[in-house]
Amino acid sequence: MNRSSIESFGKAFLTLLAMVLFIAKSEAQTLTIGSISDEPSAEIRTFLPFAGYLESELSNDGIKKVKIRIARSLSEMAEFMKEGKVDLYIDSPFSALVVSKLSGSRITLRRWKEGLDKYHSVVFVKKQSDIHTIEDLKGKMIAFEEPFSSSSYLLPLMSMQDMGHSLVEKRNATMRVRHREIGYVFSNADLNTMVWVQHGKAAAGVMSTAALIKHAKDKRNQLRVIHETFDIPRHVVVFRGKISQKLDQRLQHVLSKMHQSEAGRNVLAQFDRTTKFDSIPQDFIDRLPLLTKFIEYEFDLEPVSAGIGSGP
Repeated sequence: MNRSSIESFGKAFLTLLAMVLFIAKSEAQTLTIGSISDEPSAEIRTFLPFAGYLESELSNDGIKKVKIRIARSLSEMAEFMKEGKVDLYIDSPFSALVVSKLSGSRITLRRWKEGLDKYHSVVFVKKQSDIHTIEDLKGKMIAFEEPFSSSSYLLPLMSMQDMGHSLVEKRNATMRVRHREIGYVFSNADLNTMVWVQHGKAAAGVMSTAALIKHAKDKRNQLRVIHETFDIPRHVVVFRGKISQKLDQRLQHVLSKMHQSEAGRNVLAQFDRTTKFDSIPQDFIDRLPLLTKFIEYEFDLEPVSAGIGSGP
């Protein structure tokens, strides 16, 4: 190789190296938090103090800016994470599992949202109803909230299916239900579910215990719970699959320590009254294979990979 060729090769190499360093630097400077909402402006306002806190805490780790990106659906959020457009995503466990399976991201921490570390769902009826068990719901209609709700659809659906019951979706609450099946409809809101049960439009309704207390108010004594599901975390934190191990560990450390400082507690209080972030409970990890199988079947997924872990 002559001198001219060597110089040309050297220049090309330096140019390529500069490009690689520029790209790496750009990626290192921005961390993107993702959420799913039909009201992007309101959701961004909710996340702004949290994003500002992370930006401050991670400034010495090469993170110069923390952005917020709002998706309209689980599939769009999964695409954002696969494409590296979102690094951190927080949601209810079933939604997080769907995104994790589609994108190869990892569930890493639990979030105590609104002061709750976990919750379970309940199936309830009017107090004077002759329905006392899930078996008694055969031939009748139950009201769920919406297809992607963990507490008001997916968790109770999974629980009842595990008991061996066949649940069949109906277009509306007036449709006929066969005597060997349990029919269900979506009310589109927990409050609607409550009203439907109270007025006999649905024989039973489903929601979390907290939602039941909230919407029943002083009429709780007019309702009766006939079934409770197992507990799941209130919210979980998902990290992008290809996030660096160093940033993964640093993020987990910062989030886990937020509640130990006054500044961190103030930000958590503004963030939907979050109490703290901590480790995923073992009982949820133990149930993960069953939950994953349910998610794959319910959403007809072709998974990339998924799981719970602290690093790549």
